[in-house]
Amino acid sequence: MTENEVRNGTIIISMIYTLTARINNCLHTEFGVKNLYHRMIFTACALVAERYGARLSKVKDMGYEVFHTAIRKQLEAALANDRQQNGKIEILLDVYSEIKMNVKEKQKAIDDFIDWVIAVSDCINSNQWHGEDVMGIFFNEFNRYKKKSDAGQVFTPDHITSFMYRLINVTKEDYVGDFACGSGAFLVKAMSNMIEEAGGIGTKAAKEIREAHLFGIEFDREIYALACANMLIHKDGKTNLTQLDTREQEACDWIKSKPITKVLMNPPFETKYGCVQIVKNVLDNVPVGTDCAFILPDKKLEKTSKRLVNEILGNHRLMMIVKLPEDLFFGRGVTVSVFVFQAWKPQNGKEIFGCYIENDGLETVKNQGRHDVKNLWGEIENYWIDAIEKRNDTKYKTHQWIVPSEHLSYQRMEKTTKVYEKDFFKAALDYEMFRRGIDQKEFSEMLIQKVLYASHLEKKDGKVSIVLDEEQSYDNSSLRWEKFKIETWFEVVKGKRLTKKEMKEGDIDFIGSSSFNNGITHRIGNEANIHPGNLITVAYNGSVGETFYHENEFIASDDVNVLYPKFALNKYIALFICPIIKAAGRPFAFIDKWKKEDMEGAMIPLPVDESGAPDWQYMEDCMKRKEERAKRTMDALLA
Repeated sequence: MTENEVRNGTIIISMIYTLTARINNCLHTEFGVKNLYHRMIFTACALVAERYGARLSKVKDMGYEVFHTAIRKQLEAALANDRQQNGKIEILLDVYSEIKMNVKEKQKAIDDFIDWVIAVSDCINSNQWHGEDVMGIFFNEFNRYKKKSDAGQVFTPDHITSFMYRLINVTKEDYVGDFACGSGAFLVKAMSNMIEEAGGIGTKAAKEIREAHLFGIEFDREIYALACANMLIHKDGKTNLTQLDTREQEACDWIKSKPITKVLMNPPFETKYGCVQIVKNVLDNVPVGTDCAFILPDKKLEKTSKRLVNEILGNHRLMMIVKLPEDLFFGRGVTVSVFVFQAWKPQNGKEIFGCYIENDGLETVKNQGRHDVKNLWGEIENYWIDAIEKRNDTKYKTHQWIVPSEHLSYQRMEKTTKVYEKDFFKAALDYEMFRRGIDQKEFSEMLIQKVLYASHLEKKDGKVSIVLDEEQSYDNSSLRWEKFKIETWFEVVKGKRLTKKEMKEGDIDFIGSSSFNNGITHRIGNEANIHPGNLITVAYNGSVGETFYHENEFIASDDVNVLYPKFALNKYIALFICPIIKAAGRPFAFIDKWKKEDMEGAMIPLPVDESGAPDWQYMEDCMKRKEERAKRTMDALLA
């Protein structure tokens, strides 16, 4: 990575994800580190060492022990002074020392890891880096096949930490607390924004902010180590972090001893981790008038015991509820709002301002979560901060005043029902098909076959017409064809059984016996039995013979066989072969199964060159032409 790449405009977050993915795969597959937190902590420690002058590039080509020791020595040096203020930061060293590599002597893997860590460090050290949660980025990548961490952690998106900072008007004069701080996202964001307001990292005020204005508690030992590393990566080891349980009195006493003026938190949502009890303990132990913003599930307060909620509202006022986009925590099955309290000012029946940020402008990027790829959030954030301050959403008309005795959540408004002309025609047409005894599913499939697969487009006088082609068998063309056993060109591997109960939520394709959606029946987060991309699957049970090409990695059910090529397969060759295999499997549909041994021995016709070998180049060229035609067809139909 060049200096220009790092400093060109804004940091490209996708670059960080790419580097992190490489680091994750390297630690997981090359070094055999199975624990995802250990992979994160090891990487974080290497980043800290690099940031504090280890110059890891000097230990390339010198073996694992030299590399490992260089990181530890630099960590010890970096923490030497900070341990006087924060003795528990020693945990970072302890956890680093506990991480064991199953494989050590892979010099290329070590050197690659060093290069990637240096590249990430360059990005973080750039002037364009504005306090984004590095550990949050790591967590998204290292843990992307899981619904959430074992400790109930849901890491706060960076744009929401920025929004909440502004929502309760945090300034450089404030003393900010996060008492379930996770990786430290709110503290890192607050530190970055406060130092920028104070005039930059070299000012006396910046030093004061680092040493005395930020306070954090984290219960989980390894996540606490990550929070320490996150602060150190941003050149701050003096933040007052401590490993305590905010559900317990010791943590309450610790909070009470600090001059907190603002609280930013995303506590663990699960009741078993004491979500609302944590909220109460924080409110009960901060000074009078402290603004406290918590991310909580929308209905959390309404589903919690009335006694506990009444105790909270008897002493503290819920000022506002800002409902966040429903897909904010994509794939985690939870919708949330920001609940803003003012400590030690009782509710006394006062109404709560509510509004709904339905869209934050972010889009889902495969394997990277949601990102502001179109740079829309800045304008959206400015609008909502202004609208909330004025208590008037003039643009989207979502604002409301909530009576606390009736609700403790934002009440979504019913959308106006709209009926279109096509809806009336559809009703008439559907009934006419029913009257004539037409099966809608069969009729739809017939239309698809005729319109999409057996037609071409003609344009005349500016109008596009669909012309049906005469049906012909492709193997009757002038090409020379020969038959081969499937096993000649593919190794057939049976998928593994996986019940719905065993499935974890995630974003990896699960291929079942289906005729639709490229065979994808679920999106899951399991880590076992993952097949790499560029493979073909064939259903041997259920939708027998359904054949699909998969460009990306996937998991296959036990109703599916996976075809591993014995030649240089690509997308176009695979798409040429898929319908041929599907046709070969049709006879087996009548006996309900296309067993592995039968599939291996099944004969498929392929075009061959003059030597009698499959003409792979012809297949590729053919499907490239078909692809262009398919694109034109869909463009016309969707215009």
